[in-house]
Amino acid sequence: MKIIQSMSLFALLSLLTATPLFAGMNYAISLKMGDEYRGSGDFDLALEEYGTALTQASNDTEKGLALAKKAIVYAYDKKDYVAAKNLAQQTLDMGQLEAVARVTALDALAQCQMKADQNYVAAAATLEEATKLKGVDWALPFLTLSLGDCYRFSGDFDKAVKVFESVTRLESADDAIKGVAYLNIGQTEQYSLQNSSAAKKAYKKAAEMNPGLQGEVDGHLSKLP
Repeated sequence: MKIIQSMSLFALLSLLTATPLFAGMNYAISLKMGDEYRGSGDFDLALEEYGTALTQASNDTEKGLALAKKAIVYAYDKKDYVAAKNLAQQTLDMGQLEAVARVTALDALAQCQMKADQNYVAAAATLEEATKLKGVDWALPFLTLSLGDCYRFSGDFDKAVKVFESVTRLESADDAIKGVAYLNIGQTEQYSLQNSSAAKKAYKKAAEMNPGLQGEVDGHLSKLP
């Protein structure tokens, strides 16, 4: 009894439950908390929450989304591409998946193919598959930007420009994302296609759509004749 009285409430509760104190009370809450931790840069806690959500999942659809979200953290934030690819593949191998889980897993897999494998052909195929899923309009701007990068890094510069241009026409793309697309067009025109006029036009649009890019735009413009 004396031992218990001398413990902090945190320590006592930790002994009485097998679930970490930061864990959500159910699948939806754990998933939401994981998203919030990732948004604030607490990637380890995000992984803990997604892991808790995985144990709370009641079906393969829910398990798939929790796994896919873990894969995203490893791919984009932890840069652990081996872990990310393994989790993404586990997700994609599952039978019942909603579009949100599949598109998240494909996004993580493509990131691994681009950054770790430098296999831009494979990454482009993965992203093309993701963009064709139904009900993922919210993800199209980011997926399409990555697809444009695949074509740019693989040397298909004309196709890269066309893909970046398609981002600027997406209804689900906000002005900030469209600005990034125009910036990528400018860089491709300037450094790969050697088209100074087209690059300047793209940079102007980039700064108009996303004023936060002005400094980067100015840096590129200073290198043009």
